[in-house]
Amino acid sequence: MQALQEKGLRLMRVQYLYLREHHAWTLMAWGVTRIVPLNWSTLVVHSGDLMAYIVRRQSVYYLNLRLPKHLFPNRDTLRLSLRVRERQAALYLASSLAQQVNSHLSEHPLTSPETLRVLCVQWRDSSPLPTTLPQLHRATVTPANPSSNGPTLAALSKLYIEEGKRGGTWRQGSIDDVERALADLFELMGDMPAVAFDAQQARLLKERLSRCPQYFGLRPEFKGKTLRQVVESGSTYKPITAVTVNNRLRKLNAFLNWCRVNGYVADNPLAGMKVMTGSAKEARLSFDSGDLIILLNQDFLLKEARKLPWRYWLPLLGRVTGARIEELCQLRVDDFIEQQGIQCIRVDDSREGQNLKNASSRRVLPLHPALIDLGLLQHVEAVKATGADRLFPELEAVRGKLGHAPSKWFGRYKMKLGITDPRKTFHSFRHTLIDDLRDAGVQDSLIKRIAGHEDSAVTFSIYGSRSPLNAMMDALRNIPVTQA
Repeated sequence: MQALQEKGLRLMRVQYLYLREHHAWTLMAWGVTRIVPLNWSTLVVHSGDLMAYIVRRQSVYYLNLRLPKHLFPNRDTLRLSLRVRERQAALYLASSLAQQVNSHLSEHPLTSPETLRVLCVQWRDSSPLPTTLPQLHRATVTPANPSSNGPTLAALSKLYIEEGKRGGTWRQGSIDDVERALADLFELMGDMPAVAFDAQQARLLKERLSRCPQYFGLRPEFKGKTLRQVVESGSTYKPITAVTVNNRLRKLNAFLNWCRVNGYVADNPLAGMKVMTGSAKEARLSFDSGDLIILLNQDFLLKEARKLPWRYWLPLLGRVTGARIEELCQLRVDDFIEQQGIQCIRVDDSREGQNLKNASSRRVLPLHPALIDLGLLQHVEAVKATGADRLFPELEAVRGKLGHAPSKWFGRYKMKLGITDPRKTFHSFRHTLIDDLRDAGVQDSLIKRIAGHEDSAVTFSIYGSRSPLNAMMDALRNIPVTQA
């Protein structure tokens, strides 16, 4: 036992059991793992919710992990070569891997089978094997009998996501956001019985979420570290914004509310929980006329767009449509249509890879004459001739968002031009257009139609339910596309 501890194996109360009648050596972590021999070449290892079959094939031992069905409904087994020929070494590795997988899934229950396999390979290759075995003695195997406190958050999250998908009300973007929020929950708090997630746990979650770094999965300095390790490290980095924290809390609040409504918990400790933020007006500023002159300067934009045409067109489209950056990045060539004799842009989510914020975001906008004069429709035809479906086929999604790279580029672009206020972002084009339309005396309900804002009063406005394209064109044609 001392030799094993000196090797850093950290197996608690490890005992060896010699099963003479089966001619098998069995290594077991008492109270955590029990191993049952089936025959000369096959053993079964139990660890928590895991069952693992150890099989010998052509003198090499393999580990078949039977994965928990509530976490992996579409895959039940993960097979891995242990790369050892000695029974004792195979049993040791089986016990060690089963415990590590069980521990990992308790903290990261949304881990994919592919990621789990990679981790198992790493654990197998880094695991030191015992060189000597301590004195053997007989022992009686008794299975662990952990107390049950009802379904865990991870198990319920699977049911929640499956129900949301079946209902047909969640679009892929919504599913991605929910899964991201749940992944953060398990990364930061681990899995636990749903009834154990109380007000204290909710406050701790909010505090840890507030310290999560921006772009955690993309930053090289965080490679090899878990989110919780980074959050608790005390190192310096730029955390996610309060708006992002509240978005995650809102998704998790909906999940806990589903748990409450379905009778799994009595209360929802996340109800009403959020971090304090400034108003939306304080979060983003509009561009002034000087900003627009610099940002939309033709020479500057053409220089930026020598290899990537979207760098030219996105700022111009943002200026005259007020569309969100993701709405513009996911435009398809067949979203440029003609209605009522007017060239238009269709903002929609009917195709794969298109996601909108809400139903009101679905709209048709007249194309500003300045963009036609600058050759946008010719660019659309040129892209269509290549066989591409999207207007900007060079863009690749990052965490499901095509606007990731353009947003980062625009931040660098405006900083290079001397616009350093962090409250001025690509989204400021949207605020600027809305301000300009209001200053021009455009009716508020029409502005909301153009911007894709929710407004229950719109249905009863003078425009009715049809898109008022002529009124929109009259309003937009007076918006200048500032050029130098």
